Amino acid sequence: MTIDLEQLRTFCDLYLTKNFTKTASNLGITESTVSYRIKELEKFFGQKLFNRRSNKTVETTEFGNSFFAEAKEIISMIEKYRDVGDKGEMMGTIKVSAGEIGGVFLLPPIIRAFETKFRKVRIKIEITNSLTTLKKLSEAECDLGVTASIDFQPNPYLRNIQVHKLLRLTYGVITPVNHPLADRESISVTELIGLPYISRDQSSGSHREILKILSEKGIRESDLNVVWRFDNSSSVINAVTEGLGLSIVSRIQASKYVQGGLIKFIPIDTKVESYLNLLDVWKGSNQIVNAFISFIEYYVATSTMLF
Repeated sequence: MTIDLEQLRTFCDLYLTKNFTKTASNLGITESTVSYRIKELEKFFGQKLFNRRSNKTVETTEFGNSFFAEAKEIISMIEKYRDVGDKGEMMGTIKVSAGEIGGVFLLPPIIRAFETKFRKVRIKIEITNSLTTLKKLSEAECDLGVTASIDFQPNPYLRNIQVHKLLRLTYGVITPVNHPLADRESISVTELIGLPYISRDQSSGSHREILKILSEKGIRESDLNVVWRFDNSSSVINAVTEGLGLSIVSRIQASKYVQGGLIKFIPIDTKVESYLNLLDVWKGSNQIVNAFISFIEYYVATSTMLF
């Protein structure tokens, strides 16, 4: 009796999801096939990998926990040679879940360049908020995540996920071009108290970082005069251009509007360090994902884009 690659992939996916239905969906197979592959592995080792529960969920045994790292390494070694095509090209699909900063402002040109270079690799990206991205990663519904914050409380989502600090984000106050504060070189968030303020939804990664910047000065969002709340930065910025209030966004979100002469961006005087995070559920064990991560990091390091 031997072990095959699909059995190992099924084991690793079930280890992450802890759910037969989710693993079957992720791999495009039936739940009975998931069960059969796991039973074959357990028969090979003579030990249980999972303890079954009644609601199609499982918990990993001590042996299953110890085997996971080895299984990922074996998969990585096999893929290193199998995922090379006729011309040395990698093949496969990478599923990415990203917040607005990563998914709208950063990744599109990187994905185009990567798919041009590696023509047999496809990147499937879903744009959502940071909290949903963290949940998807924890449930193994994607390979990579890009979020403006990982600081959600409570936060059970970072177990078994490798975090890369991709780039430093600068947050600032945005104003209409004719606002009295528009020509300032820097600003304190204390100066926003009493002024009409436009906020983001609470599942946004940017919103979490903004709360930290406010907290540094002893301010809660409830201390501000919040007149509007939107679920994306484009709506926030459009409201600011219409003179409905001020807001806080990252420089990368504001950049094209500033260049177009529609708003002014004033960096905030803060010691809070905020980053765009690249989250890898494979923790470095997937060759194709590693190649894409390296490609992203190279692009960021050589880009002239203002972050």
